Amino acid sequence: MSATRLLVVDDEQDLLELLVRRLKRKGFDVDSASTAEDALELVKKNEYDIGVYDIRLPRMDGIELLKETKKIQSDIEVLILTGHGTIDTAIEAMKMGAFDYITKPYNLSELELTIGKAAENKVLKEKNASMKKIIAQHNEFHIIGESVNFKEVIEMTHRIADSNVPVLIEGESGTGKELFAKALHYWSMRADEPFVPVNSGALPEHLLESELFGHARGAFTGASQDKKGLVEAAKGGTLFLDELGEMPLALQVKLLRFLETGEFRRVGDVREHHVTVRVVAATNRDMEKEVAEGRFREDLYYRLNVVKLTIPPLRERKGDLPALISHFIEKTKDPSKQLSEEAIAALEQYDFPGNVRELSHLIERGVLLSKGSLIQADDLLLPKQHAVVPASKLCSLEEVERIHIENALKQMNWNKTKAAEVLGISVRNLYRKIDQYGLKE
Repeated sequence: MSATRLLVVDDEQDLLELLVRRLKRKGFDVDSASTAEDALELVKKNEYDIGVYDIRLPRMDGIELLKETKKIQSDIEVLILTGHGTIDTAIEAMKMGAFDYITKPYNLSELELTIGKAAENKVLKEKNASMKKIIAQHNEFHIIGESVNFKEVIEMTHRIADSNVPVLIEGESGTGKELFAKALHYWSMRADEPFVPVNSGALPEHLLESELFGHARGAFTGASQDKKGLVEAAKGGTLFLDELGEMPLALQVKLLRFLETGEFRRVGDVREHHVTVRVVAATNRDMEKEVAEGRFREDLYYRLNVVKLTIPPLRERKGDLPALISHFIEKTKDPSKQLSEEAIAALEQYDFPGNVRELSHLIERGVLLSKGSLIQADDLLLPKQHAVVPASKLCSLEEVERIHIENALKQMNWNKTKAAEVLGISVRNLYRKIDQYGLKE
């Protein structure tokens, strides 16, 4: 565990040096400054857990230093050192975010004890923030299915959950790859640590790197303070890289280095950071083809593909339809509704190019459009292009994809963001498909 990092600020040089020596002997990592201006320069360059500020400083006092520090590093805990005549001011500082105050002359053992409490409080707040995310994510976590091929994947997930090796989850859009990533996390010893998803296709390259690895203050316009990335947010837990095939080549190099060493640099920073996380990646692409055609690094692919989970599409596990339908109806605003026999038959004949995600949308639509207690086949608005057809009328998978994408765009009035969401692909990927098939509004 790394040492608690302190910034001590006092204009009494002899006292400052004494305090720094004492705290270093106690195992703290300590920087010091004798003016608020010098302290702020250090705050801009380094991350601190605790600040120990004298309230009386030349030019800018400890209260103003507290305000400016919090603007740059909002999660730092600050202790105020105050004389008897300024206790009221110190109490006011606590209202502004200081952790505590200590009156001069102070007992060094008392100061060390208060610093320890401040450090514990900081860790506790970070843990509480992570736990809130964990609880919210855990409540959304359901894997439903009893089909033989689906249960095989579930059993494999249980077997490898406690391992630290990277896992690559493959499957068509909408099959539930993120659910299995969550299963790998929550069925493991990391269950009490963060599960952090990163969508590689949702952001432009320059923003994706900053989101993933964080950035230093001044790295680009608007970067007013250091910002931790999602890699650091996942410390001790699981980092889930969704839509792996969308990751730009330049960023793949940095990800490979992180996987091999656990080290990375924030955008615009020269400092090395180190975290330990379990990496799980998911893709709906044929990654071997992506590697062969030069769109994905071979070394990164094999580094991530230590264990592979392949999620079967819904058309290959139709036996799970009843349980899935019941689950999705229960999640709607009218859980008392049921499917008519004709609606069930229509779903059993449907190929589900959008898989479980599409089934969820179909049920939600059916509940919304149905007038009585029964959801009729017509209420589902199943795309006729994808109904089961005679062999003589079958077309290529490419043509099926083209028709389905065009149909989704039309239904969403060519709103590409909404269409991409329905199709379960990134907006960037949708634009690529539009160009590939020459689709026009």
